Amino acid sequence: MAASPADPFRAEHRHLREHVEHVKLAARELPELSPEERKAVVGRVVHFLRHTLAPHAETEETLLYPEFAQLLGHPQALEPMIYDHVAIRERIGELDEADLDDTARLQELLYGLYALVTVHFWKEEEIYLPLLEPKEAAARVSSVA
Repeated sequence: MAASPADPFRAEHRHLREHVEHVKLAARELPELSPEERKAVVGRVVHFLRHTLAPHAETEETLLYPEFAQLLGHPQALEPMIYDHVAIRERIGELDEADLDDTARLQELLYGLYALVTVHFWKEEEIYLPLLEPKEAAARVSSVA
C-alpha cells in the first residue's frame, strides 16, 4: 500500500494521543496527590500542552489547514478547527494560572482539555485527513459541492 500524505499527521496524532491520555489520568488522580505532587503533575501537563501540543496545532494551521481549505474550495472552511485550537490554548492558560489547591477546578480543566483535544483529533482523522487520499478527496469534494 502506498504511503499517504496524511500518514505523518496520523503518526504524530498516535504519539500525541499517548500523552493526552496522561491528561485524563492526571485529572483522575489529582485529589489524592499531595500539594507538591499536584504542582509537579500540573506542571508536566502544562509543559506538554504548551511545548508539544500547541506547536503541533500551529503547524496544522500553517501547513495542513490551507491545503484542506483549498480542497474544500473556501478559505474559511477550517475555521471551526482553528476555533478548537483557540479553545485549547485558552484552557492551557487557565490551567497554568489555576489555584493548585482547587482540585475541582483543576480536574474540570484537565478533563475539559482531554475532551477538546480528543474530539479535535477525531474530527481531523475522520473528516479532514481522508481528503488527502486521492480517491477519498475526489469523492468528498464532489459530495460537498
